[in-house]
Formats: sequence, structure tokens, C-alpha cells
Amino acid sequence: MLKVWKDLQAKIDHLQAMTIEAEHLTGEKAMESESLHGAFQREEFISARLKVALALKKEEKKEAKLKVVELEAQLAESILEVMARAVEEFKTSPKMKDLNIIFSQEVFIKGFKLYKGRVA
Repeated sequence: MLKVWKDLQAKIDHLQAMTIEAEHLTGEKAMESESLHGAFQREEFISARLKVALALKKEEKKEAKLKVVELEAQLAESILEVMARAVEEFKTSPKMKDLNIIFSQEVFIKGFKLYKGRVA
């Protein structure tokens, strides 16, 4: 009976040692899990901040494109105004008056030649 008692005591001691080891491993795994959970939360936080930064960059890009379109429209309008002003200035210039005189003379001469050709 003493032998059975010693065998049982040895099994109990072995099971207690296994229980202590299991508790120790469980504690290690719990600490590791908490560490990984913390790292995961930091990564989620960083990811969320990066998403916000990306959204802001996209919005800035969109605003920049709109500004470019607006500036292009202003440039086109300015070019048209300058062209219209240049045409108006040319119309009142001495060069235009000279061209009108030359044109009128050529029309008169052609008209005269046509008239002369009919009469002859």
C-alpha cells in the first residue's frame, strides 16, 4: 500500500508540476497576446491617421485642379480682352486708315475697269 501511495503521490507531484508549467505558459501567452494587441491597436491608429492624411491630400489635389481650371479660364478671358483691345487700337491706327485708302482705291480701279470694259 505504501508503494501505491508513493506512486499516487508521484503522479500528483507530476500533475502539479505540469499545472504550474501550464499556468506559467498561459501567463507568458497572455503577456504576449497583450503585447500583440497593443501593437495591433498602434497599427490601427497609424492606419487611421494615414487614411485621413490621404483623404486630405486627395482633397488638396482636387482643389488644386479646380484652381488650375479657374486660372486657365481667367487666362483665356484675359487673352480675349487683350486681343479685342489690340483690334480696336488697330482700327483707329494710321496703318488701318492707310489700308482702307489702298483698299478703296483698288475697289474703285476694279470698278472703273469693269465699267470701262462694258462701255467699250
